[in-house]
Amino acid sequence: MTVKKIGIYRDLIIRPGETIADVLEERGITQAELSSRTGVSTVYVSNVIDGKKGISANFAMRLEYALGVPKSFWLNLQANYESELLEINEAQTITNEE
Repeated sequence: MTVKKIGIYRDLIIRPGETIADVLEERGITQAELSSRTGVSTVYVSNVIDGKKGISANFAMRLEYALGVPKSFWLNLQANYESELLEINEAQTITNEE
């Protein structure tokens, strides 16, 4: 069986943490400052930015407070990312016969 590749590639999906990093850079805020503003560790912030952790509802609420960007934006960003990953994983299991 040959696996048929369709749709988008994993490398083209933007992790939610990349958006956080862009906002921080745009505003001149360091990860340490975001850590302080959100009340989470710098390791946690770094892990989210690096894509090792996702944006939880709690962290989304803290981001809203710290950055003024609605928590719904962050939660939707995370949900869309997870949906795209699921789509890619499902697409990779489709064979030519299917």
